[in-house]
Amino acid sequence: MKKTSRGPLTVLIAVLLAVAAGAGGATAASGGPGGAGGARAVSGGAGTASAALTDSGGARATDRAAAADAVRAYWTPERMRHAEYEGGGLPRGAMERVRRQVADPTGEPGSVPPAAASSSGPPAAAAEIPTRVGRIFYVDPFDGMDKACDGNPLNSGSRRLVVTSGSCVFSRAAHTWMSNWVFIPGYFRGSAPYGKFVGDWGYTFNAWIDNGNMNYDFGLATTHPNESGQRLVDRVGGDGFAWNQPKEVFVSANGYSVNGQIPSGCGGYTRPASFGGIELPCAPSGGGLSRGGRWLMSIDPDTSLGYVNGVTSIHQPSGWLQSPYVNTEFRDFFYRVADS
Repeated sequence: MKKTSRGPLTVLIAVLLAVAAGAGGATAASGGPGGAGGARAVSGGAGTASAALTDSGGARATDRAAAADAVRAYWTPERMRHAEYEGGGLPRGAMERVRRQVADPTGEPGSVPPAAASSSGPPAAAAEIPTRVGRIFYVDPFDGMDKACDGNPLNSGSRRLVVTSGSCVFSRAAHTWMSNWVFIPGYFRGSAPYGKFVGDWGYTFNAWIDNGNMNYDFGLATTHPNESGQRLVDRVGGDGFAWNQPKEVFVSANGYSVNGQIPSGCGGYTRPASFGGIELPCAPSGGGLSRGGRWLMSIDPDTSLGYVNGVTSIHQPSGWLQSPYVNTEFRDFFYRVADS
């Protein structure tokens, strides 16, 4: 993908995620906020970057719907059960490079409130399966393999936003974006109890794309409605978003075990991490958590809704989960795409 402009490390870049494909292949599919075959500028606090839209079928609603249907059809229960998880630690050299890029975050704390579901649907997942915690499936263009991450609905004006890690939307190995991207809230052993929400546009930081800087391993994605025409947050609700919070705060980290089939998680107090982010001691059953899962603070016990304050970037072999620290740059990132 050719970028039309280039700014400092914290500039955002976005591209279409949903591509209809056969086994491991990719053909561009759905439209997005930029219009068919177009690009739009995304203003950043430190510059601008382009958002490229690829569309082989035109921008008509029927074409976009057909493209989303093709992605849903690609992700059969069998494919989902055998997708490889994304996780693991970061090489020592990369960690040292990240430490040299740390800047002390400052800014006033703030948040966007969560939102409850507003539409009904078919029977939901079993009670022990978290409603909003979900599995992301995609094809990695580096090796053409089916892979998986974790994600979570985030409340916004569009009510169709997923929060995850940057590594779950952009392949640094291939230096391009993931394809056949779909989010399935409440996923369990091949099931999609709330439907399949196909990716539309994906966003991450240039600092992650160019340098693998863990302080910016953070991603957002907009989604198409599910098979019943429901928007993501309408169907399952969406958590709030909080920034510039204390680095020592109680959170619940949720996602899927490394075998990808069983929801898992842990809770505890975060602490500052050496690379500039935050970290949490976590040793859940199933060998750890995949990338992209939410870190949730200030949870309402009656609704289970809370505020996303981080996402799993790395699960270190030592048992610590690590996340970027959500500061003012992340707030600005969110507001640029919240209504998309």
